[in-house]
Amino acid sequence: MRISRTIVPVLLAAALLGGCGDNKSADQKAMNYKFEAIDYEISRLETVTSQYNDAHFSAATKKYIALVRQYHDVLGPEEARRRLSDRADEISAFCLPCAGMLADAAKSY
Repeated sequence: MRISRTIVPVLLAAALLGGCGDNKSADQKAMNYKFEAIDYEISRLETVTSQYNDAHFSAATKKYIALVRQYHDVLGPEEARRRLSDRADEISAFCLPCAGMLADAAKSY
């Protein structure tokens, strides 16, 4: 009985404190999930038949740019510029106008 009086409060406190965390990590997780989803969408378009996917590339590129703008405060200017530039390099072989949109967006950071 005496042991349970000391163990139960300690376990309860550990459970409550374990659930505490900063919102930044939750924002970071949400941001990473959204970037992974758009990365997957773009990677599906990068196939042998990518020449027929220009409209889809353009839509995905606009979503990517909007996502970087949405999370620019979490990313910071250097990371936002890096992500946009890297994506422009990756997509340039499949959609040159999309690479230009990404490069132009990177210049604003």
